[in-house]
Amino acid sequence: MQDGAAGITRLLSRFRVVLALCVLLVGLILATLSNGREGFWWAVLNELALFAAAAVAVPFYYDLFLRDAERHRFLAEMTEVIDARLAASGGGAHGLTVHAQGRPSPVEKAHFIAGAQREIIEVGVTLRSLAGLYVSRPAPDFTAPVRRLLAQGVHITYIVADPASPLFTAYAESVGDPAMPDRAAEAARQLLRVAQGFAAEGHPGRMAVHLTRQLPTSYVSLVDPDSETGYCRTAHYLPGVRRADMPVLDITRAAQPELFERYVTYARRALAESVTLDSVQPDVV
Repeated sequence: MQDGAAGITRLLSRFRVVLALCVLLVGLILATLSNGREGFWWAVLNELALFAAAAVAVPFYYDLFLRDAERHRFLAEMTEVIDARLAASGGGAHGLTVHAQGRPSPVEKAHFIAGAQREIIEVGVTLRSLAGLYVSRPAPDFTAPVRRLLAQGVHITYIVADPASPLFTAYAESVGDPAMPDRAAEAARQLLRVAQGFAAEGHPGRMAVHLTRQLPTSYVSLVDPDSETGYCRTAHYLPGVRRADMPVLDITRAAQPELFERYVTYARRALAESVTLDSVQPDVV
């Protein structure tokens, strides 16, 4: 049925083209014949012929040359607007972007936090991979972008599970990784050294490391959690799946305000029940 309707439409379109060409040719022939002839009726015929030729020629050439160009320009402009809106919302048709392959690259991680204006909060059991970005990666990959954020006045808070927490010890044993608290302690020390190094540089933004006795159930990175333009990245801990392979989800407040607010509540609760690392006894870590 649809193929038949499409065929009729194409046939009518061709008929209109042929009819327009016939009217155009007849108008031009009559205008040529009547041109220069004396008499009232010849003058009328000349005017009508020119009018018919012009009335057909203008829309005909518009359809032939200009309409498609305008359509393409309209679609291109609409695409740019849609792309800009999606970019502003963090990507994804519904404010959700899934990285099914697992943890994004360090360069992409730096790009993710680059839009921060006020605050970044990251929560994780160990944040060991994050500490490795400062310690093992070239400075341009991650350290330099973070330094720029601190220079702009952005505050960064890292929250790690307290290695001395009995809850953490029980969790590590339950997943068959009793050395996990020790790795968390080492990552916390590395992050603290990084924070102290940045503090010595005198940036208006500060970096702090906190220990929480609560056990984080997922990794969360919040960018400007109190802003309408805030967004976050989360990866829920799945037993039996390597941390690097766990699916990662990006969420924007603008498109998913209720979902976004749940992760803000999660991070704020972890922060409220934490202590700043440099304020506790050295033997804790």
